[in-house]
Amino acid sequence: MVQAQLPARLEALIRETGLRPGERLPAERVLAARLGVSRASLREALHGLAQTGRIASKRGSGHFLQATTLDTAPAPLAGLMRQNPSYWQDVMEIRRVLEAEAAYYAAMRATEADKAKLAAQSEAITRAHEAGDPQADARADATLHLLIAEASHNLVLLHMMRGLFDLLAASISHSLEKLYTRPPTFRTLARQHKALIEAILTGQPDQARRAALLHLDFVAATLRRVEDDEARLLRISSPQFQTEGDTP
Repeated sequence: MVQAQLPARLEALIRETGLRPGERLPAERVLAARLGVSRASLREALHGLAQTGRIASKRGSGHFLQATTLDTAPAPLAGLMRQNPSYWQDVMEIRRVLEAEAAYYAAMRATEADKAKLAAQSEAITRAHEAGDPQADARADATLHLLIAEASHNLVLLHMMRGLFDLLAASISHSLEKLYTRPPTFRTLARQHKALIEAILTGQPDQARRAALLHLDFVAATLRRVEDDEARLLRISSPQFQTEGDTP
């Protein structure tokens, strides 16, 4: 099980280094030490990432991070969503499919290190809210969901999730921030996050999936209400509405 999780752990470690495509990975001995595995096991994981195109290995020079098609795949969709932000609903539908399974597998596969990160991120969300920073709230929320995807130890799922969150943040960041400016909404989100994390920490896959679906359905419904409220206010403030209101 530990060996099967090694590629995902290596991928997460590479992300933590903040490397850009084309830059060299740390030396094998450094990576092996940080992951707590043998050089042989590490090389097997590196070979797997090379096969997927995530890294390029050059004899005598080391391993280099590559830009993959998964990294650039959301770009056309980002342009589409800039033209029509209402596509956020399509993104939410796909999130529902992906995140439910991410939560399920996270509950099955999360390591102690994964669990510690999830617990710490839950506290980070609370701190961001107490600081009164809606943007930080939204970022902390997104980070939590990405950590759940990491804990699923499925690299394809993780890459897809990262792309979707980039799209979502780019298209409706204003609405996402509004989720955190309404106290009742934040309290509900906090309860849902707690239930989701608890299911993962205690290894309950089915409960984790249900908690993820409940949370995402609530977020989608709330965003729709935010959108409807803003559209209603726009109509009320329009000159045409005010003129009609003045008509006897």
